[in-house]
Amino acid sequence: MTSSDSADAACGHADARPTWAEIDLDAITHNVGLIRERAGRPVKLLVPVKANAYGHGAAVVGLHLESLGVDGLATANVDDAIAIREAGATLPILLYGAQLPSGNDYLLQHDLTPTVYSTASLQSISAVAGDSHRIVNVHIKIDAGMGRLGVRLDQAVEFAREVAHTSNVRLEGVYTHIPFSDEAGEAWSRRRLRAFVEVVRTIEAEHGMIDFTQAAASSVFAQGLPDSLNTIAAGHITFGLHPIAGARAEHAGFRKALTALRSRLIHIGHRKRGDDLPGTGSAGLEADATVGVILLGMDNGYRSGPAGADAYMLCHGLRCPVLSISAEYVVIDLTDVPNVEVGDLVTVIGRDGDEEIAVENVAEQLGAPSAAYWMVGLKSVPYRYSGIASFSRTARVP
Repeated sequence: MTSSDSADAACGHADARPTWAEIDLDAITHNVGLIRERAGRPVKLLVPVKANAYGHGAAVVGLHLESLGVDGLATANVDDAIAIREAGATLPILLYGAQLPSGNDYLLQHDLTPTVYSTASLQSISAVAGDSHRIVNVHIKIDAGMGRLGVRLDQAVEFAREVAHTSNVRLEGVYTHIPFSDEAGEAWSRRRLRAFVEVVRTIEAEHGMIDFTQAAASSVFAQGLPDSLNTIAAGHITFGLHPIAGARAEHAGFRKALTALRSRLIHIGHRKRGDDLPGTGSAGLEADATVGVILLGMDNGYRSGPAGADAYMLCHGLRCPVLSISAEYVVIDLTDVPNVEVGDLVTVIGRDGDEEIAVENVAEQLGAPSAAYWMVGLKSVPYRYSGIASFSRTARVP
């Protein structure tokens, strides 16, 4: 295929699928540098790329993070991890607790680092490693109090001892997860962080220094909780999202990697007063209206918000109310937008003229707990990457 053919194909796809997300890889570069600077000590970065890199495209983002020299990536989605591997990344990829013991062979086939928190999983890894005459690095997940996943904190020292005495296995990392989004959660997280650090020090006193010891996800790091461990695993703020309710990462100097989510009008409809539409009652529509349709919907993570919540998109620099959302379409009110035509730009997230809609606004409109929780739902959208020459193209990464 010639370069001209490639350009034609890209243009053809853009017209056939006129919806896209704009991702600034330079923002990720900036944020990673800021994390290193504000850590205040030499640290390793084990960057979470869970949920398709928080909706930013795991494969391209993973390659970019590798180019920045981070020490590893982490996700619970084995398909995302393999997509990053198949894109060419060679850095360590930790798979958070996800697999059944019988699934460890599959992880090792793709050079992924398994998490362990049970004897059964540990023994299965040992057996697979023994069959291939290799030593496999593993990370222990400790439940420091969240009550979700991992070996209990009061059993962690004994389990680490079990790992250390299991053949063909090397204890490379110990981690926990103690996120919070409000003041009460912060107090809890501080208590659990202290308890976790004590256990880590006990394990290291018996087995020597561990390569990766980590409890500082974005909330712990962003709020500056005391942390003496050697690894930071900040997901939210790597992408310019803040984990604390009501806070904005840009106010702390971070930049959003998602700069825009846009679409183009594929249809303009003209409704007439009296039209018998769903919900209008027997008298029909109260007034004439112009509406537009874009190719975005629940399939992409954009869904209806709580009752009474108003949602808007931008067209010609004007706020246009969202009228309805279905599996693949959103209908917006264009009545007040002059000279609107099929193909005109609609901004779901981003700036249009003097108006701007942030991802936090969309999260609030749709009833998501935070911007990050909405972003992880963003899917099935073509990406347009900028910031690095090799990625300055439209990428359709699953």
